[in-house]
Amino acid sequence: MSVQAKQEKEMVEVHILGERYVLRSEATPDYTRQIAEYVDRTAAEIRTEGGVLDQKKLAILTALAITDQLFHVRDGMERVRNLVEQRAGRITEEVLAVVGHAPEE
Repeated sequence: MSVQAKQEKEMVEVHILGERYVLRSEATPDYTRQIAEYVDRTAAEIRTEGGVLDQKKLAILTALAITDQLFHVRDGMERVRNLVEQRAGRITEEVLAVVGHAPEE
């Protein structure tokens, strides 16, 4: 699941939009609560900004918003990965050029 994962599943009580949920998770209780709090904040923002009252619609919009954030982070990570690979390639070429032209002793 995550770096915060444990061996056995624990029951964790969380609250999202005023509703109580008891979750079984392999993650630590603190990590599970952090995730639930993030979902709660995101759903509350969507409800406030869009005036969405239907719980099902709100859940779907919240899932879409969080997935959109995930995809943006993935795209950013891919761009960074590509940049690092390009720079590493250039540095390797420069090092090889210097080593190739180093004076012999």
